[in-house]
Amino acid sequence: MSSTTIRRRPARTIPAILCAALLLGVASTAVWTGVTALSGDAAFLDAAKRVGASSWSSQAVLVAAALAALAGALLVVAALVPGRYNAYLIDHDGIARAALRNAGLETLLTARANTIDGVDTARTTLAARTVDVHITTYLLDRNDLRATVTGILQHRLDELGLARTPRVSVSVSTHKR
Repeated sequence: MSSTTIRRRPARTIPAILCAALLLGVASTAVWTGVTALSGDAAFLDAAKRVGASSWSSQAVLVAAALAALAGALLVVAALVPGRYNAYLIDHDGIARAALRNAGLETLLTARANTIDGVDTARTTLAARTVDVHITTYLLDRNDLRATVTGILQHRLDELGLARTPRVSVSVSTHKR
């Protein structure tokens, strides 16, 4: 049995993408510089000599350093700020723990809603603490169907034993005739 904890937050993909884009930009600039220098174009070499001749206290160097420091600080903040939850913990009386991803919970509740009498189509989306279910039906009395679907789906969520059970919100619309 593994002793790893269940991770309910997404991987740090945004900082990884930003770092990869930054490294790609630096590498592309280095390749372009090399090709330019090999082709005999001296314009870039003249610009590089001017940059190399500038002092540490010049305004252009200080602005470039401030921009680099700001970019580094933004990458650190992006790496440290946690992402939103992407899974719900299922705890079975301390015996077993599992995680149910948001997409899986949406699929489960959509499939359950589609089996209810009177429901033609169902679409489920998860918000922070609610499950929004949008139902279309051919029935004219939508209030009874809304109450039925809300009760059945809330009961299904309670059966799952989620550590934090979301509230079900159902909206019903009828097909246009």
